[in-house]
Amino acid sequence: MAKLTPVKPGDIIELDVHGLGHTGEGVGRYQGLAIFVPGALPDERVRAVISQVKKSYARGKLIEVVTRTTDRILPRCPAAADCGGCQLQHLDYQAQLTHKTTLVKSALTRIGGLNDVPVRPTIGMEYPWHYRNKIHLHATQSAGRIKLGFFAEGTHQLTADISEQSCLLVNQEIIEVVAAVEELLNSFKIKSYDWESKQGLLRHVMIRRGYATGEIMVVLVTTAENWLTEQELAREIVNRHPRVVSVIRNINTNPGRLILGPQNQVLAGKDSITDRLCGLKFKISAASFYQVNPRQTEVLYNKALEFANLKGDETVVDAYCGIGTIASLLARHAGSVIGLEIVPDAVTDARENARLNNLFNIEFFNGSVERLLPEMVARGLRPDLVVLDPPRKGCEKEVLEAILKTQVPRVVYVSCDPATLARDLGILAGAGYEPAEVQPVDMFPWTCHVECVVWLKRKHSP
Repeated sequence: MAKLTPVKPGDIIELDVHGLGHTGEGVGRYQGLAIFVPGALPDERVRAVISQVKKSYARGKLIEVVTRTTDRILPRCPAAADCGGCQLQHLDYQAQLTHKTTLVKSALTRIGGLNDVPVRPTIGMEYPWHYRNKIHLHATQSAGRIKLGFFAEGTHQLTADISEQSCLLVNQEIIEVVAAVEELLNSFKIKSYDWESKQGLLRHVMIRRGYATGEIMVVLVTTAENWLTEQELAREIVNRHPRVVSVIRNINTNPGRLILGPQNQVLAGKDSITDRLCGLKFKISAASFYQVNPRQTEVLYNKALEFANLKGDETVVDAYCGIGTIASLLARHAGSVIGLEIVPDAVTDARENARLNNLFNIEFFNGSVERLLPEMVARGLRPDLVVLDPPRKGCEKEVLEAILKTQVPRVVYVSCDPATLARDLGILAGAGYEPAEVQPVDMFPWTCHVECVVWLKRKHSP
């Protein structure tokens, strides 16, 4: 039998694509090697040029679709292939939902060792466009003018000027504010930050909008350089767009890609905006986490409430509670709620949100969940329900161990990453907690991301 010649960068191959990777690229096998090709879709045959070869896989760049799937569509956005924000704009929306359900099932089996967990079809959106209530934009200089937009993936090169080419995922009123802010930045002759020389003032602009209230916050992320016209510019932004109720300068001296720094200065208006979600009112500060798709957030949170199955007298722990959104929703149906959160500003907002909603059965604690929860359990905390909504990296082992010590009868887990969700569910299942139902929710249409909510029941619990 002839020995196969290994692929090398520059080789052009034809490949049958059989699936999608977790970041949305097509996956096939060539001479026994997994090949990842962004832009390729399952059931297609493609030509690709090999760009990178590793020990167990290679990456290729799509040259031509030889055989096309009926699920392929033309992306609405001309920058979709370059900016990296919409990995799946070339895939029919219903096919995306099917893919995301399959992705969750595969992760549970492959990573968690869980083969029989019911995974419901992913809940999609009737209109999956203009859903984002927040946007981060990079500032760059072009022909003597500031431009606000997205960098091409892995670069500091602008791929789309948002004032000229509207992002189809972002709320349209936010796009209007972007155009006004860009115009004013140029009229004030503000210099953008240069990533090579490390010189300049403006690094990013972040804009967030209350879905129900329409209140808008503009955050100007800058270096620590002295800025004499900051308040005058802020007043002009408010005058130009009356829905802007908060203009904040955030100072970030970190040399990396971290968007926000630790210091905020209110230049005009308030230090926060407000929004309403699931019949509750929430205060949102610049650094606080708040879901970016409000319509689907209500779907997700109501499903979490359903899975909680509260009767009215339970003690609930909401770990990674953020500004208290889920905690506040649960508090209307439980005896008491304890919220744990590491970000100080988020805890301040959470306490204010409880007061705004006349919820007096919630207590919030500031600190890492991996420290606070074990300490509380050691002091005798025995909740009836634990809700987990960790960051993408999932739960630390100290958190899972503390849950096991409580012998809590029910756990509800909200996750933005199927891989870390599967890992943690596998650990809990091995210790006696049975995942009863998984509900994926499409919080991020046209991207490869999917959110899930799961409930687990401790064996032998009523």
